[in-house]
Parts: sequence; C-alpha cells; structure tokens
Amino acid sequence: MKNSSRIVPLILICLLSCSEPDKNELSTFKVFCEMVSSGAKPIALSHPMEAAVADAHWNDFEAIARQYDVKLYREDDFPVSRLFPPALTREKSVILIFSGNRLKQYEQLKTDLKQADTTDPKHPEALARRFGRLLGYDTHGINNLLSKTTGHRTLNSFGVGSQTTHLYYENLEGAQAFYLNTLGLQTADSLRYQISQDAFIELHPLDEAHPKGQPKSTAIALLTDQLPQWYALMKERSVPIKYTYKPKEGGAHDGFVAVDPGGYLLEFETFKQHPENERLMSILADASRIPTGAKDLNFFGSITWTYHKDLLGMQQFYEEVLGFDLVADQGWTKIYQTAPNSFIGLVDECRGMEDYADTKAVELEWGIEESEMFNKYAAVHWVPYQFKDFTFSGPEKYRYSLNPNYKP
Repeated sequence: MKNSSRIVPLILICLLSCSEPDKNELSTFKVFCEMVSSGAKPIALSHPMEAAVADAHWNDFEAIARQYDVKLYREDDFPVSRLFPPALTREKSVILIFSGNRLKQYEQLKTDLKQADTTDPKHPEALARRFGRLLGYDTHGINNLLSKTTGHRTLNSFGVGSQTTHLYYENLEGAQAFYLNTLGLQTADSLRYQISQDAFIELHPLDEAHPKGQPKSTAIALLTDQLPQWYALMKERSVPIKYTYKPKEGGAHDGFVAVDPGGYLLEFETFKQHPENERLMSILADASRIPTGAKDLNFFGSITWTYHKDLLGMQQFYEEVLGFDLVADQGWTKIYQTAPNSFIGLVDECRGMEDYADTKAVELEWGIEESEMFNKYAAVHWVPYQFKDFTFSGPEKYRYSLNPNYKP
C-alpha cells in the first residue's frame, strides 16, 4: 500500500506560505493556538516571517495566545534539522506556541541539534524524528517530511499488496490435508492457501534452516464473524483446542485457539468495537469474505503474530523502516496493517502465547509493486538489514522476503 496520497503536514504548508501575516494567516495562528490548548499538538509553529513583520504583529499574536491560554516564544535562530529545508527559515522569525514545560523540551532539542554528530547518518535522522514528535506528527508524517529533505523511503511507499506467512512441517502431506480439507481453504497453488483477499499461508517441508523441534515464534489469527460455527466444526473434526471459546460481554475481541498438525497455533478471532480497536474495525468493515469448503464458513482477514523481547524497537522498525500503519494498540500487542486485509501483530513475549526464540519456524513475505525501484533503493540504504535478492533480516532475527512478481 502506497502512502503517496497522505496529506502534507499543516506546518509545512505554513512554512511554504507567504511572509506577510494577513487575516487568513492570523486565522491559521488561531487554529494552532487552539490545537496546543486542546492538547492536539505539543508545540505549534507559525509560518516563517521577516523580523520586522514579527515585531509589527507581536501584539496580535499575544492577544490570540491569551484567548487560548497558551504561551509564545519568538525564535530568531530556528534550528537546522532534516525535518525541513533550511532555506525556509533562514534569517526568519518563527513563533513557537506551547504550554507547560514544552519550551524546555524544545530548548533541549535545539541544543542537541547544534551538537549533532553529522558523521553518523542515524543521529541527524533520530533528531529530526524527535523534532517531528514534538510537533505532534505521527511517524508517517515524519517519514513524508524526511522523504522531501533526504529521499528517505519506507518499504510500504513502494506498494505492498499481499502478505504470505511461510510455515514448516515434518509431515507436509498431513498439513496440506488439514488446510485443504479440515479448514477448507482455497489454494493459490499446491502449497499456498488463501485466508483473505491478500493474506496467504505457504507450507514447506523441514529444511536446514527450519529443522525439527524449532520454536514456532508465531501464531496466526484467522479473522471471522462466525466463531460459534467454526468452534463447533473444529470440535466436530477433532482438532486440538488450546484455548476454548468463551465470549466476553464488552471485551475487545473474542476467539479460541486451535493447534494445526505441525503445532502452530491458529487463533480464530472476532474483533469488536472497543477503544483499542476503533481504527481496525473501520478497516475490517469492508473486507471481502473469502469462502472456504467448510460448511459455508469464511474468513476475511489474517494477523500473523510475532513474539519479541524489545517491543519498542520492533515498533520503530515497522513504522520508520517498513512504514506500516499501527491500527490497533493493545498495550502489550501492536497490530500493523501490511496489506488491505493482512496484518502483523507484534507481541511482548512475556504476555503472549509463544516465547521469543533466536531461531524461528516462520518467515514472512510481502508482495511489492515497484520491485525494481525498491531493489535499487535497498541496495544502497538497506545494507544494515542484509538485503540481498529480495530477502532481508529485521531486528530479533526474523527473516523477511519480497515477491518481485506480485501484481495488484
């Protein structure tokens, strides 16, 4: 999924606007004051202006600030960062709108920007992201600004359209029979099965990289609104159940967990309207139901759960490098949308159904639209992730691959 249609952050529009405050721009200043007052933005910036203009309109700015009970700070030496082109603010004044101790936070950042180690490319980028967070931007907004100033690209910006979870079996034929006959999944090819419009699992025999007894380090959620029927069918067909179906009134989700022939956990799950699921529910509302051969039952989405020691580090990787959207936050679980009906769930291993392991009986694959463009970009920028032949390694030793032949 590309993010090229995202709205340019409002501060960039203001930074690109003309230098003379007029009624419209004072109205924009009011909007920013209201946003800071309501907590929608930690700090807001006026448009850059000539020092004489700032002098002439300072009383107007202060009157608006008093109206919204916020504070102002005039910045005549705006710090240079990778977030904005330096020419926009060079020799200009910018008015900071803030409340509480946010000015101290800005001053600390400004000091660090002036002392940045420019020989380490990660340091200036980290400071730019810190600046963006102080201005209230989400990671996608920061990624967009960095793309304009540095050429930064995420995987998602090259168009991700499908997700395949690769699983490994000692008894491959038994696994095939389970997914084809017991669950009734449609086949994309002899070893690849469809869960949702763009989510698949692919079965493999054990190999040197995935030997017998290897920790699974994954579970797969099969999203459905037919939990009672699926539970009855799994009981009828003698599928091992690890966690039984016990629906809860007012909960965020319901489900049960079955075990496939290779020991992988399958979580049949329904999400419900709940504060932690509001964005996810809007995404799932229009998901196409994919019929199975199991008594007219269907699925419409899939979450591949992965288990981590450093959940924050994995979040940064998924947002800043891969560029995926966080669509549900359960505290110890973060769910990211990778394709229209495909998701990855990052789980704190201390709370999840599986433990972290250095070696894992799972690999993840995404179908990418602009594969050749990405290949050129990754050859230069993805060296730390051991990118080669459309495969790469992420934090905590998960292995990923890309399908360059994917067609939307």
